[in-house]
Amino acid sequence: MEFISKNHELAWNNTLALLKPSPAQLEHGLELHRDLFCMDGFGFLPTACYNETMRRKRQEWYDRGVGARVLEKRAEYGAYDMLCDDPECSRRFRAVMRASGLKCMVQTVAEGKSREEDIRRMGCNFQILRHFRDTIAQAGSPEEIREINDSGRIAVVWSINGPPIVGELQNPAQELSWVRDWYHLGVRLMHLSYNRRNFIADGCAEPANGGLSDLGRELIREMNKVGIIVDVPHTGLRSSTEAARCSEKPIMASHTAARALFDFIRCKDDATLKAIAEKDGLVGVYACPGMLGGSDDLNMMLDHIVYIAKLIGADHVGIGTDLEYHHNWTEEECRVAYYKNAEFNSYSWWGDWTRGPHAAKNPMESSTGSLAWIVWPLWTVGLVMRGFSDEDIAKILGQNFLRVLAANRPEPFD
Repeated sequence: MEFISKNHELAWNNTLALLKPSPAQLEHGLELHRDLFCMDGFGFLPTACYNETMRRKRQEWYDRGVGARVLEKRAEYGAYDMLCDDPECSRRFRAVMRASGLKCMVQTVAEGKSREEDIRRMGCNFQILRHFRDTIAQAGSPEEIREINDSGRIAVVWSINGPPIVGELQNPAQELSWVRDWYHLGVRLMHLSYNRRNFIADGCAEPANGGLSDLGRELIREMNKVGIIVDVPHTGLRSSTEAARCSEKPIMASHTAARALFDFIRCKDDATLKAIAEKDGLVGVYACPGMLGGSDDLNMMLDHIVYIAKLIGADHVGIGTDLEYHHNWTEEECRVAYYKNAEFNSYSWWGDWTRGPHAAKNPMESSTGSLAWIVWPLWTVGLVMRGFSDEDIAKILGQNFLRVLAANRPEPFD
């Protein structure tokens, strides 16, 4: 095994020590990961550019009293530029993508808070696609994914964290017309809401647990027509169930877990999981430390996968990590970068997992633990160890997603 960083080696060894696979299990799992179509059903392209330059810039902005939101945006857009402009950052990015062994990933490219901000973030992601065109390429269909893989590259499918309906709502048809524009830009999955209530649906952090609005039902019909998958990972339970029943095509909860194992707002209860499966949809299990309960490591993540597979069948299970790779970040750096100046911005209201009756310990990736994104091949080993057949592992790692993507093809334009 060739390691790309000290944290990669440490995380790999820590995961092996946790799993304790037999030599045969390890060999078979790594072979499957290499040969199967393996994908991350919801994640983030690696942040391989956090270095001394970025630390210095962040500190300069912070010392000058730059507000938290402005600091966040400057760092975000600056990271995109540095990833492309700095040769060492570019080298690390390519190495990380190859080390994951993935052939495809769903990349969230915008937050759905404003169309202007979403377009800016999409522009940054187009820059990444162009610069790393030898390694990754955007895909919007199973056929495009296959063509990209045949060329030796990794496919990237775009997702959005909320709908582009943020206007005055004087003309619903005009607002809904943006859905087709998002499809043309490459968006293939879209959240109905993100934690909080919007014009469409309640989020998972809303205690009222309201259902879909009339506009939400119209949005789902438009998404079915245009060819964008309805995704409900951050949507409330009632809204998620109603979305599954309202949609004429399979929907997803791309990154969630089982509430029966951990009573947490981001998890789905059995009724919601069954409603998604009844529409031939897909439930992706995330790998977020602090959001799994129990041992809060890879073994607990595998517990969620096993539970959901037994409840609704392996045909409806996937993995959506909701993570990214951080190059040699310490966990303290992850925490500070995420929460610094939190009292001055809206993140605590928008979805602070560290507060409330069902609080998570830490929403950031453990940089050296068994849930580090870079140890993806060992997660396949974990599936082998849990007794899944090779056929079911192939479904969980990517075939189920390809089925749902194909089922959501756009309807003929009329």
